[in-house]
Amino acid sequence: MSAPSFDPGSYYELDLARGTVQTRDGRRVVVLYDSTAAALVSAVARNASREVLVQLGGTLGAQARDLLGDVAGASPEKVLGEAAAIFATFGWGRLGLERWGDALVATLGEPPAVGDDAVEAILAGFFGVLGMRPVGCVAVDHRYLLVDPGVEAEVRDWARGGAKLAAVLDRLAA
Repeated sequence: MSAPSFDPGSYYELDLARGTVQTRDGRRVVVLYDSTAAALVSAVARNASREVLVQLGGTLGAQARDLLGDVAGASPEKVLGEAAAIFATFGWGRLGLERWGDALVATLGEPPAVGDDAVEAILAGFFGVLGMRPVGCVAVDHRYLLVDPGVEAEVRDWARGGAKLAAVLDRLAA
C-alpha cells in the first residue's frame, strides 16, 4: 500500500500584491510560526489572547527589523516597503502608512477576518518591536491610529463613541 502523495509546491498561492495567501481551493490562510501557534493555544486556555497577538505582531516586527538592519538610518519608504513585504508574505494583508500631520496611521487592505481588536494588537506589537519602543494602536474610521500607550484607552473611548479620525487627531493636538 503506497502513501498518498502531496504536492506542496502547488498547495499555496501567494498574492503579494494583495497581501494574501490561499490554498488551491481558495481558502484564506494566515502563516504563523509554530511558537506563535503554541502561544495562541496557551492563550486561549488562559483567555489572554490580546497579549499573544501583540507577541505575534512583535514577531513580524522583528522580521522586518532584521531585514532592515539599521531601522533608524533607513528611509521611510524602505521601512514601509520591508514592513509591507512581511505582512504580505505572512498573509496578514496589504500594509500602508499615512501621515496626518504629526500622526502616523496604518491601513491594512484585505486583512484576514480577525476583527479590529486583533489587528490593533498585532500592529501595536509590530510597530513597537520595529521602532523599539511601546506603541498603542486604535481602530478609527477603518484605519489604525498609532499612539502613545498612555493615551490609548482614551483614544479608544473616543473612537468607540463614534469620533472620526480628524476629530480624534484634533482632540489629541489640543
